[in-house]
Formats: sequence, structure tokens, C-alpha cells
Amino acid sequence: MADSRQLIEQIAGAAGHMDPGLSDHDIDRLVVGARNKRRRRLVRRAGLGVVLAGAGIMVGIWSARPVSTPAPVAVRPQVKTAPVPLRLRDGSVALPLDASSVLAVREDSPGRIALALDRGRAHFDVAPRPERPFVVQVGEVTVTVVGTAFTVERIADRIGVTVERGTVRVDWNIGDQVLHAGESGWFPPVQIRAPPEPHPAFHARQATAREIRPSAAAPVDPRPSAEELLAAADAARSSGRRAESARLLGRLLAEHRDDARAPLAAFTLGRILLMELNHPREAALAFAEVRVLAPNGPFAEDALAREAEAWNKAGDTGQAAVRAREYLRLYPQGRRSGTMQGLVGGP
Repeated sequence: MADSRQLIEQIAGAAGHMDPGLSDHDIDRLVVGARNKRRRRLVRRAGLGVVLAGAGIMVGIWSARPVSTPAPVAVRPQVKTAPVPLRLRDGSVALPLDASSVLAVREDSPGRIALALDRGRAHFDVAPRPERPFVVQVGEVTVTVVGTAFTVERIADRIGVTVERGTVRVDWNIGDQVLHAGESGWFPPVQIRAPPEPHPAFHARQATAREIRPSAAAPVDPRPSAEELLAAADAARSSGRRAESARLLGRLLAEHRDDARAPLAAFTLGRILLMELNHPREAALAFAEVRVLAPNGPFAEDALAREAEAWNKAGDTGQAAVRAREYLRLYPQGRRSGTMQGLVGGP
């Protein structure tokens, strides 16, 4: 009521400023209108206060909520196609070990099974069947078994055979050799060729020379030749003396570095150190030596891939990735590119 009286007094005080033509009815209408306007203004203020209070509550609630982070994006892992095993009728399994390995079945019958490894590596788990031979043809080398597990690897013209279980017979053009469980070898083995017999006229000239001047002892190189060392290393490895084989190959590299057999010796040394003696760091250095000796030779591509694998096995993943990237740069379509992509760590 006090507010109403104050409002009336204000209106009355302002009456002197009003138009004298206004009637009492007009004055009453203005008073009522002013009262209603004031009421509406108070209601709006109260409503605004409620809205602001609600907004404050909402802001408090929102600020109290943990800050949401973007939902993790699902990344589909890269699927690498694994080599498909060949399952034969008798239960034997032939598994290519590289995506680039080329393995084919030539015959799969109750009386004989024959496969051909044209490139790469493969592992064979042969079901025991004494009544039928199991044959793997690799170039000019034939591996025949009855029941065993073994691995065959083809690098250029060299064929590596490693027997895990049982016995195999390895044949080549001029010989054969039996390997038992735990034994391995490269075939055909290096043969030491006897020097050609001199022509009879040579002996006649030598006899004449001895008659003319006193005989003098010809200088003799006490070191074995590269061919002799390589053959001795192959023989030691075939008989299971892997450490001795590695020593002989190292000697060949030290004494006959310029010989044409040195790249093969370095590659074989790296393989023994990596796969048979479990010295991956030394193996990586041996594989690197292959490319130093023959950067464009037949072993260069495989040596680079093996070097990357050796560094990875040694625990030096950084060096392994460097060598894997180098392989992919030099051999983008190489037969070991799938394995190298895995060492790099991405596509």
C-alpha cells in the first residue's frame, strides 16, 4: 500500500505538468497503467534473477564435470598376408618362409611326392611314410626324405639344407651326402680342383734349366688358398663343427679378401653366426661385409635383408629399421620387402 500511495503522490506531483485537457477518468487510467507497468517490471526482474541463478548452477555443474577428451579413433591394424602352407594328401606340410618364396607341387600321389622350390625358403614337415619318397627339387640339387622336418633355402646358385628331425639325402650332379638331425650344409659343396697336369714339354724345359743353373728353392706360399679354406669350412659345417667353420671363413676373408669367393664366404659366415651360433651382432657385420665386397653381386640383396634381421635379433631396432629402409629403397619390389616393412614399423 505504501508503494501505491507513493506512486499516487508522484503522479499528483506531476499533475501540474500534465495536459490540462486530461479528465479524471484519464488520470485514473494512467495510475492503473503505471501500477501494472511497475508490477510487470518487478516480475521481469525476479524472473531474470531466477534465470541467472539457474545459469550459475549450470555453469557450476558444467565446470565440475571432467573435461571430455575426443573419443579414441579405432585404427585398423595392418594385416600382413602370411605365406599359405601347402598341405599334401599324406598329411605332410610345406610352408614357404617368405612372401616371395616360389614353391610348387609337381606330384602328390600315394607312391611319390615331389615339390619344386624355385626361389626363397621353405620348411617341410614330412609325415613318415616308408613306402613313398618325398622329394624337393631345388635347381640342380635334390633333397629326398622319408619322414623328417627340414628347411631348404635357395640363394643364387647355393642351396642350404638344415635338418631338424630325421634324415635326408642331398644329391647333386656329381655326388650326394646324408644329413642327420642337427646337421646342415650348402650344396653343391665347393670342390677343390687339382691343378692341371703340365704338358710334357714343360718338364723337358725344367730339366734343361736345372742343367744350366743350380736349382733354387721356389718360394712357397704356406697359406691355404681361398678355395681350400671354403671347402674346409663346408666340410666342418657339414660335420657339425660350426665354430670351426666360422673360423675358417673368417680366415678366408682376412687372407683372401680380393678373391672372387670372398662374398660367398662372408654371406655363409653371417648365416652361421646368425642361425647356428646365435651371434646376431657379429652376423650383421658379416652380412654388411658382403655388400662391401660385392655391392652388386648375387648375394647383395639377401645380405642387406639378413643384416637388418640380425640387428633386430641383437636388440638394435634402430639400426634394423635403417637397414630395412635401405632395402626398401634399393629393392622396392624385392622378395624380402614384406619382412622389411615389418622391421620399419609401418607400411
